[in-house]
Amino acid sequence: MNSRYFAAQAFAKNRHGNQKYGEFPYSVHLDAVAKLAEPFGLDAMIIAQLHDIIEDTDTSFNELAECFGFTIADAVNYVTDVKLEDRAKRKLEINQRLAALNIEEEAARLALIVKVCDRLANVLSSSQSSPRHYKMYQNEHPAFKEAVYRPGLCDGLWKELNALIIGQPEAILCKQATS
Repeated sequence: MNSRYFAAQAFAKNRHGNQKYGEFPYSVHLDAVAKLAEPFGLDAMIIAQLHDIIEDTDTSFNELAECFGFTIADAVNYVTDVKLEDRAKRKLEINQRLAALNIEEEAARLALIVKVCDRLANVLSSSQSSPRHYKMYQNEHPAFKEAVYRPGLCDGLWKELNALIIGQPEAILCKQATS
């Protein structure tokens, strides 16, 4: 880790304040996403810490760009849900946006990786503690995968996510226990 990562982690923790992820501080979710993003480099881990900050706080794109640079801010912006009440409409909008991304652009490539890390972290958590959310992610998976999957981009994460979605979390849990 380095000072940029720790700055992003502290910034996110401060901005998310008292928000919760289930019964835990929101930072638990952000740390889980960052750990999944670790093999993809420091910028992916920073984006993982910041991925919900525009969506869930009053932090602006310009503030993120000023603090962390345009690549980080662009990637966070790509993965930010629009503020619509209806989840189906929100997911349709973001899936359309993500489907249009070109992985030749660094921010787009990183955004797609972090989006998979976020979904994997959510599915892992819900598969163990929230059957309602787990079922929701299962139902959303085909549209999510169609929008986000790019061959060769983060195939290992997709393998884990697909195994969880089809109801084989024991394969993933065994792998984690031996890691």
